[in-house]
Amino acid sequence: MKLKTWVSLALLLAIGIVLQIIEPQLPLPVLGVKLGLANIVGILAMRRYGYREMLTVNLLRVLLASLLRGTIFGTGFWLSLSGVLLSTLMVIAASRLTKLSTIGLCILSSAAHCLGQILAICVIWSSIYLIGYLPVMWLLSVPTGMLTGYLSDQVLNRLPKEA
Repeated sequence: MKLKTWVSLALLLAIGIVLQIIEPQLPLPVLGVKLGLANIVGILAMRRYGYREMLTVNLLRVLLASLLRGTIFGTGFWLSLSGVLLSTLMVIAASRLTKLSTIGLCILSSAAHCLGQILAICVIWSSIYLIGYLPVMWLLSVPTGMLTGYLSDQVLNRLPKEA
């Protein structure tokens, strides 16, 4: 891998960490809902560099952001890790098997992220009843996925082509 690629991936990772740390501070009309802006970085990494790079950037983002926040290995870390791992794997599979647009992939990513978080919290709290919140989360994942997909497309269209 070229040095320029490594530097670009490091910059994407840094941007993703910043987005993940500041996003909870954004005032949103629905409590507990996040837009998933940091997931844009993973989509950019995949579209620009490949699947392995997406997985690496997403996992490092969750790990490093949790370290910086001081929440490493806390409940939030496990929820974030499970969500990003499932969403990344689903996006990789879908992009290999289908012709989904970036917006479609981001909606899928958002829905899979919700599922990963709900499954993790069910395990952590030893309660299956939290699955009842999943339909609400999936409903909200459509507009948030559409937004992150649109923003991802806009960034991809404005990035200079690789040399």
